[in-house]
Amino acid sequence: MAWQCSSRRHGQRLRRPACLAGPSFGRAVHRDVLMSSPVMLTAEGLVITRGDRVLLRGFDLSVDPGERVHLKGPNGVGKSTLIKVLCGLRRAEEGRVCWHGTDIRHDPDSYERSLLYIGHENALNPDLSAVENLHSLQAILGCETEGVERALQDAGLKGRMHLPCRKLSAGQRRRAALSRLLSSRHPLWILDEPAAALDAAGRAWLEAMMLAHGEAGGAVLFSAHEPLAEAGCRVVELT
Repeated sequence: MAWQCSSRRHGQRLRRPACLAGPSFGRAVHRDVLMSSPVMLTAEGLVITRGDRVLLRGFDLSVDPGERVHLKGPNGVGKSTLIKVLCGLRRAEEGRVCWHGTDIRHDPDSYERSLLYIGHENALNPDLSAVENLHSLQAILGCETEGVERALQDAGLKGRMHLPCRKLSAGQRRRAALSRLLSSRHPLWILDEPAAALDAAGRAWLEAMMLAHGEAGGAVLFSAHEPLAEAGCRVVELT
């Protein structure tokens, strides 16, 4: 399969919505994610297939501290598959993914401690509340659970967080899954279609978190069909 990858950057600065600029939001995003290396994540010469089909061949990518990188392309081009490779959830047929210059296969524990991945599925047990789901997930991943309820409040779920997730709307379930970002100390966020099911207010909330993470020196790599936090964002198009 022939493919092309092009990159461009939108020059305007994204302004944080006023409704999310208060002290509670500022405390939710940790400011100690700055890293010393000039390049955080690199992909070199990746060849990725699905069955007999070659999705990507010779794919290169670098992500620097403070960057937001938007993977963009039509359905079926391989965005989700590429994201899984970049997260170490799947191996490429050729090439390597490096974290601060070290192949992630050689030091997977260090990479896992530095990465927060949220896929296009929310991974929430419908019979458990949002609080119970996040407590369980954070404990499994060895992350802090102390700020779970505060994060859900900031996600707009104050009166809904103790209900079974099956009683939440699709947008509320997505907010619950994304609320993990609010208490994250991971320098690298990789998000697959994070804005799916979010309304305009939810998208503004997500964009503000992404902006704040970048300002703190963290990096965000995400896929999305529609523009999301585009101002100042580097767009990598897969075709």
